[in-house]
Amino acid sequence: MKYKFSTYFFIFFVLFLPFDVFADSVNISVDLPIFTDADRIVIYGNVSSETTFQIIITGPNEIIILNEDVTIAPGDFTHNITIGNYDLKRSGHYDISVIYDDTVVMEQFFYDSGHNVNPSKVNSGIESLSESDQIIIFASATIIIISVLIFLARHSIFRKKTEYDTGDWASKKNRDDEKYHSEWMSDEISFEREGKNTLSDEEFRKSLLNENLPDYYAILQVQKNASQDEIKRQFRLLAKKWHPDKKKSNDAEEKMAQINMAYEVLSSPKRRKMYDQHFSEK
Repeated sequence: MKYKFSTYFFIFFVLFLPFDVFADSVNISVDLPIFTDADRIVIYGNVSSETTFQIIITGPNEIIILNEDVTIAPGDFTHNITIGNYDLKRSGHYDISVIYDDTVVMEQFFYDSGHNVNPSKVNSGIESLSESDQIIIFASATIIIISVLIFLARHSIFRKKTEYDTGDWASKKNRDDEKYHSEWMSDEISFEREGKNTLSDEEFRKSLLNENLPDYYAILQVQKNASQDEIKRQFRLLAKKWHPDKKKSNDAEEKMAQINMAYEVLSSPKRRKMYDQHFSEK
C-alpha cells in the first residue's frame, strides 16, 4: 500500500506540475556597463530539443546590424557574439533579441565607438605589434620627419656661401641696409627693393627743380637707351666695386650714395620717364 501511494503521488506531481518547469531556458549576458569591439555578448541556457534561434541586433537608428539564424543542440549551450565582428559605428544603446518558438528574449547594451580608435580585434588574425616592430616603426617615422625638415630647409642648407657671408664686414655689425645695400655681394638677390626706397616721390619731384641735377646715366655708366636689365646689372657691378665694405677709400661712401640715388631713379620706369623729360627740356 505504501508503494502504491508513492506511485500515485509521483503521477499526480508530474501531471499537475507547472509546465514552465520543463520549458527551455534562454538568457543573454550583457553585464558590462560599456561594450567595445573586444567584448562579447553570451547567449546561454538549456533547450530540451534542437532549436533554431534568430538573433537580431538593432542600432540606435533602428538599422539592423545583425540578423542570423543559429541552430542549438539539445542540452546546455552557450553562443558567443563578438562585437568587433560587426559594423557598430555609432555610440549608443543597441538592442539584442533572441527569437525561438514564438518566444522573444531581449536585452539592451551600450556600445562606445570612442574606445575603438585602434581596437584590438578578437579572432581577427592580426597580432599586436612586438617591441622590435614598434622600434622599427618609430625609427622609420623619425627618418621621414627628419627628411621632410631637410627638404624644406634645403635652400638654406645647400646655398653656396658668398664672399659677403664668409667675410667680416662692417655692415654685418651695423646692419644699415638702407645706407650700404648689404645685398650687393649676392648675384641671387633681387635689387628690386620694394618698400625700401630712400627717395620718396615728393623728394624726387623736388630734386627735378635743382639746376645741378646729376646725370644718373653717367653715374651708372650706361647709355640713355639702356634697358632695365642693363641698368640693374650695371648697378650690381658698381655696388660691388664701390661698397664701403669693399672699397677702402674716403670717397667710397659718397660714391655709393650717388650710385644708390641713380638706381633709385632709373630703376623706376615712371621716375626715369620724368627724369628724361626734364633733361630734354633743358
